[in-house]
Amino acid sequence: MTTGPTAGAPTPQRCVRVAAVDDDTVIRRGLPLLLRNVDVVGGYPSIDGLLQDAPQVEVVLLDLVLRGTGGPGPVQGAAAIRAVARAGYRILIYTNERRPAVLVTCLAAGAHGIVHKAEPVDALEAAIAAVADGEVVITQALVGLAELAERRGELPTLTERQRQVLAARSRGERFQSIADRFYITRKTAEEHMAVVNGKFADFLRDHSPADLERLLGIAPGDVLG
Repeated sequence: MTTGPTAGAPTPQRCVRVAAVDDDTVIRRGLPLLLRNVDVVGGYPSIDGLLQDAPQVEVVLLDLVLRGTGGPGPVQGAAAIRAVARAGYRILIYTNERRPAVLVTCLAAGAHGIVHKAEPVDALEAAIAAVADGEVVITQALVGLAELAERRGELPTLTERQRQVLAARSRGERFQSIADRFYITRKTAEEHMAVVNGKFADFLRDHSPADLERLLGIAPGDVLG
C-alpha cells in the first residue's frame, strides 16, 4: 500500500534538471553550488555545445549576451533563443539586460521567462520550477515588462530593409551611398528612413538614429544586431 505524506509534513520539492548557457565561467561553475532544488547537469559557453550534447533537461537557462573571449560572432540573443527552442527546450533567460524592447523581442522569439541576474537565488529557483511546469515567468526586477509583452502586437517593429537603412544612417552614411549599396533608389532609401522616423517619432525627436539602435538592441554586436 502506498501512503501519502504525513499530515503537516512539508511536501518535498522535486529537483528540476537544467542546462546553463552562459559565457561567464563563474556563472556556469557557481550555479550548481548555489541552486538547491535544481540539478544543473551541464554548463556551456555557447549554444553550439548545448545543441551538440542535447542533454535531457527540463529547462535551459540562457544568457542573452554570449560574446565569450571575443571570438568570431557567436549566436546570441533572439537567434540563440530560436535555435534552442527549435531543439525542443523550454527557455528561461538569465540576464543583466533591462531594455524592454529587447526583452519583449526575446520573449516573442520563444523564451518562456526572464530572470534578472540581480534577483536573489530563491527567485531564480522559483522561476526555473515555474518554467519547468509550463508557466511564463517575469521576475520582479523587471516590473512593467509583462504588460509590455502583452502589448507586443502594438509595438513598432522594423523590416530588415528599414533596419539596414537605420544602421547606415546611424553611422553617418549618405542616402545616395545607401541606395547604391542596396541597389535601390535614393528616394526609396529616404522613404525607408521616413517610415522609421514615423514609427519612433517621439523618441527620435530628442535622440539620434544611433540611440534608437541601442534602444532596440540592433546595433552591430548588440543582443539583436
